[in-house]
Amino acid sequence: MEELVAVKDKIIVAILKKEKTDGGIIIPDNAINEPQAYGVVISVGEEVPEKIKVYNILLFASFGGQDIVYNGEVYKVLSYGEVYCILHNGDIKDFKKFSL
Repeated sequence: MEELVAVKDKIIVAILKKEKTDGGIIIPDNAINEPQAYGVVISVGEEVPEKIKVYNILLFASFGGQDIVYNGEVYKVLSYGEVYCILHNGDIKDFKKFSL
């Protein structure tokens, strides 16, 4: 099976959508207007420092990187320098505020 493989300093993320607020209110897609976006890492290029790994959740500029479509899904390709921070170092199942 084909898969997306990042090269050089690139990071491929599956874009996450914030489903609800900290108080539990569900947010419709068209109401989200945040300057930042979130994504779960699916591939890391060989020049990216080891601190960023597959399954990390990253925070980055919502208009940063390049959107690509693969198998009908939209992914974001970021350069290492476009990543603001690692938000979560675990399994996406443990991070319940978001969905793919």
